Order: sequence, then structure tokens, then C-alpha cells
Amino acid sequence: MRASLAAAFAAALALPCAAQDHAVPKMFQTFQQGKGQWRVEILEGTGMQAGKKPPPLTMCTDNLAKQAEGGASRKADSSCTQRLLKDTATEAVVETKCKDRTTTVTMRRESEKSVLMEMASSGGSAPERNMKMRYTSLGACQSGQGIVGFDPGSEQCQKIRAAAAKMKPEQAEKMLAMCK
Repeated sequence: MRASLAAAFAAALALPCAAQDHAVPKMFQTFQQGKGQWRVEILEGTGMQAGKKPPPLTMCTDNLAKQAEGGASRKADSSCTQRLLKDTATEAVVETKCKDRTTTVTMRRESEKSVLMEMASSGGSAPERNMKMRYTSLGACQSGQGIVGFDPGSEQCQKIRAAAAKMKPEQAEKMLAMCK
């Protein structure tokens, strides 16, 4: 599902902020270290149809950090290494190597509230993957907001509401939090 892929790539923005054992890039110091609510627009990506961008989503990095601190997130692969290749007030480049795959994330500050992120992943038996996204800070997260959210009137939320109608109430509540 495109939304899951987008959420996974969107999490890359929060990883430097949530990780306890990695330095926070300097460019995030004026973005409250990347905390808060962000609008994520996927501009380009491997496998995307020309002229057909996925709809934007919002992401609450505070909730992602809380999940990571609570141990609910997937544990990092101990065979992976991460290096901060460039660290300035306007650009950060992070390289992650896991076994035979290398992922490079380049983040460039576009404005006081906007970051352009480019990701390139290659190596191993999986195909090369590239993605370009824009993150725009929207300020503090909203009360009751989930980690990832969509426009309440979007096609994604229509599908989420339909799926939630068939779930147990506690599961449905978590799903519906994405459409508030």
C-alpha cells in the first residue's frame, strides 16, 4: 500500500530525532529538533506513475519518538551502521549501511519551515529505490493525533473508515486516529 510506504519513508525524518544514540543533525535545531506535526508530500519515487503523486499526509514525530522510547518500534539491526556525512545548518546527509544495502538520506532546508529530503537505497538483491519528499512543519501535534494522518475527506480515509467498520472498537479507534 502506498500509504504504508509513505509512512515508512516519512519516519526517516523522525529517526534522527527519536534515536537516543545518534546525533541530531544541526539543521533540526531550529525545528525544535524535528518535533511536532509535519506535512509530508511525496514528490518523486521509484515505481510512481508519472504525474500521479500520492496525496500528502501528516506525521506527528512526537508520537513516533514516544513509540520508539517505549520499545514498541522495531529494534535496529545490530549489523547496520549509521554515519552523519554532512552536518550544517542547512543540509544533513546520513548514510546507513546494513549488510549489502546502503541508504543515503539527504535533507536540505528550503525555508524556515520546509525541508526537502532525498533518499537513495541500493545494493543487495533488492532493486534500487529513490524517493524525494518535502516536509513542512505545521507546529505542535494535535491532541489525539496518531503518528500518521490523512485528510479526513481523502480516499485513504474512506478506505480506513470502511476497514474500521469491520474491526473491534479498540482496533477501529487506532485506525480512525489517522483521519482526524
